[in-house]
Amino acid sequence: MRTIISLIVALSVVIFAISMSSVSALEGDSEEVPVEEPVEQEDGENPEFEDGDTVIIDECEGEIYLTPEAAEAASPSGQFHEHQIEGKTYYMIDDEAEEVLDTSK
Repeated sequence: MRTIISLIVALSVVIFAISMSSVSALEGDSEEVPVEEPVEQEDGENPEFEDGDTVIIDECEGEIYLTPEAAEAASPSGQFHEHQIEGKTYYMIDDEAEEVLDTSK
């Protein structure tokens, strides 16, 4: 009889531990940043972009920024290029720019 009670208690502890670990695993999933779909820029639109928005402008896809300083800070290589939309300048980082390594040292 003692072994049956011990077995029931042990199984209860195992079930409780498994349920708690699955709850904590589910909580970690909610911290993922959602991936935004690129916004297609069509002629005649007046978009309201924010820093870091992923857009497609003139067949060029990437993250745009409102100031050159923000684009330079966000770019791993520090390089960016400009896009003009209805007289407003946006700055898109160059993700594919190759960094120049100094091998003379």
